[in-house]
Amino acid sequence: MTDASAGHAAERKGPEAWVGEEGASPWHVIGQETVDQYAVLTGDGEGEWVHRDRERAARELPYGGTIVPGFLQVAHLTKLFAEALTSLGDIDPNHALNYGFDRLRFVSPLPVGAKFRARFRVKDVRAHPSGGYVVKQDAALEKEDGVPTLAAEWLFHVSERAFN
Repeated sequence: MTDASAGHAAERKGPEAWVGEEGASPWHVIGQETVDQYAVLTGDGEGEWVHRDRERAARELPYGGTIVPGFLQVAHLTKLFAEALTSLGDIDPNHALNYGFDRLRFVSPLPVGAKFRARFRVKDVRAHPSGGYVVKQDAALEKEDGVPTLAAEWLFHVSERAFN
């Protein structure tokens, strides 16, 4: 996102003007300790050598080691979104609630220890029947080489109170 677009977005009124806004997070790395803690906490990846056994994964997988579970990648989206889209202005995040996904795909593995970032683009904003808005955004995680690991259409319900 350019400085000019960030300044322009601050002048806009209402969430409908968000359509087309985009941004990218800084680079991040998920280490093996995080993958192991996630597996113990959620059971996702527990007992799966592709996520937990470094030596076997290095021998049998073409990625040089273990891979990050897909839902651990999803769990990082909230933090990465906050880092990426500052152009939407000052809204109260307590009134911008995760509304789910229209589409979520894990398109390639993310090796443990690989640099990745998120890219977001607001695709659509529409009024919700109960009030507020549904904001649809394209979300993608990409490795440092530009190869995506996750592609999604992610929805938020933003109430009128978010703008007070």
